[in-house]
Amino acid sequence: MVRFSKDWIPQKVSKWPRQFRLTLLSIAVGIVAGVGAILFDQLLGLALDLLRMITGYVEPGRGSPVDLASQITNRHSYWFLIIPALGGLASGILVYSLAPEAEGHGTDAMIEAFHQKGGQIRRRVPIIKIIASALTIGSGGSAGKEGPIAQIGSGFGAFLSSGLKLKPRDQRILVLAGAAGGIGAIFQAPLGAALFAPEVLYREEEFEYEGILPCIISSIIAHSVYSQVYGRRALFFPGKVEFMLTSELVPYALFGVLCALVGFVYIRVFYGLRDRFFIPLRINRMLKPAVGGLMLGIISFLSPAVLDGGYGWIQMAMEGKILWWVMGLLALLKILATSCTISSGGSGGVFGPSVFIGAMLGGAFGFLGHKLAPGWVIHPHSFMLVGMGGFFAGVAKVPIASIIMACEMSSSYTLLVPLMLVSSISYLLLRKVSLYEKQLTSRLASPAHVTEFSRGLLERIYVHEAAKMRPVCQIPEGMAFGEMVKIMVNSREIYFPVVDQNGKMSGILSINDIREFMFEESINHLIVARDVATPNVERVLWKDTLQQALDKMAALNVDELPVVYEEARDEIVTMITKRDIINYYHGRGVL
Repeated sequence: MVRFSKDWIPQKVSKWPRQFRLTLLSIAVGIVAGVGAILFDQLLGLALDLLRMITGYVEPGRGSPVDLASQITNRHSYWFLIIPALGGLASGILVYSLAPEAEGHGTDAMIEAFHQKGGQIRRRVPIIKIIASALTIGSGGSAGKEGPIAQIGSGFGAFLSSGLKLKPRDQRILVLAGAAGGIGAIFQAPLGAALFAPEVLYREEEFEYEGILPCIISSIIAHSVYSQVYGRRALFFPGKVEFMLTSELVPYALFGVLCALVGFVYIRVFYGLRDRFFIPLRINRMLKPAVGGLMLGIISFLSPAVLDGGYGWIQMAMEGKILWWVMGLLALLKILATSCTISSGGSGGVFGPSVFIGAMLGGAFGFLGHKLAPGWVIHPHSFMLVGMGGFFAGVAKVPIASIIMACEMSSSYTLLVPLMLVSSISYLLLRKVSLYEKQLTSRLASPAHVTEFSRGLLERIYVHEAAKMRPVCQIPEGMAFGEMVKIMVNSREIYFPVVDQNGKMSGILSINDIREFMFEESINHLIVARDVATPNVERVLWKDTLQQALDKMAALNVDELPVVYEEARDEIVTMITKRDIINYYHGRGVL
């Protein structure tokens, strides 16, 4: 009978070619991410059905009559004050008692797992996140689906890679693939999501390029699995949107500036409410999401449109059934509602609310602009779609992914040019602030790449730049053992080059080489330095790079080597140590 050890599968997988291995595992991650998106949508649907049954609130859909908006907003149920608070309370108790890292918007948790934790995510986190987010959003919380679904997908990626004992480099890639798969499925935007996961890690114009192909594969698979249940459909139907005249770029440029200004306010309110109100609030942190839910309930009592995702209201606005000033007001109220929900510790994402804010902001700007300057703002509906992508591009630092996702969610690439313009302006003006705190500036700042970049820098610095010219304690090869011991014991050096009568290096000694013979006086005059020295000394050349010097030290497991000129390899110039290299490297980093 053949028996397999528990490490048999991981050992087999580790022998596969890396690209082949990541491709197969990305397919597996995509399948689970797609199933996770379906389960999350089903669970969220049940919670929202309960909310509708209790409050009577029904979000408008495509083709809803104009008077439906006034009917809904005029319905002031006191349940709006209670249900979000109860949902926040249930979510807070669940999260803070079992998995505190599941609080807030899950994309930040995914980013932190990539940069700081080697792709590790606790197994319970995705399960807690999916339930807590369903409670938060299902009770009316103003939060999006991308945070929880990103954590669900990335959590399975971490679980799979951990079970197969993959290296941290591969674990990180599968975490990204899982996030891309979940987001691509639930938002019907496979390409945008595949770019979002590698792009959202950094604030500057950088991608985690190694993760793009696995993210594409995972996103395709997850989107296909999800579509088997829900079909392939756009999330929004903006109707006829056009971009024809170059002169239209002027109002779009102005709109990009507006997106940046409102985005700055959004981020300041979002984190200001957390830092100045919820964190100092002296109650058990389990109760804080309930306080946030109560605050949301007060806002929703005035305007139920700020509850949950609000996608139905976006569609209604796209159909021109909401006044421009109402759209502007809803954008501001959504900022407050989202801040109350998530900054208090509620569980959910920020992409959905950002889409709502950007769309309403675009609608307000477009319809007001068309009223004031119809010759410049020719197609007001178009600004809503452009606002969805342009606003999120700035606040989340994902200009490329935002452009593609806005097009995919509406099944239209007609507005690609104005989307590019608005996203670029919004992104550039908001360079120093971001909705995702765990983002790092660039790959250079990420612990995930510290070895890669330090090696790259050391390969551009030479030994003669870092080596310190200092006297080298040389031992003649004919020196008696006893005399040699005295010199070595009284010296601060660790390694001692051994030279012949012509001053040419013939070997090297360290204190460890003679330690076991140091107190045997009987050999003091029988052994000379030549007898115990290590011959064929590895040398560091004057024009070697620091990386070459470190590689030579690592190969011999030593901390110091002699430095010589290429044309005179037996004549010692100085000694170079690992500490010399490290000190010089950090000194250059400060500069």
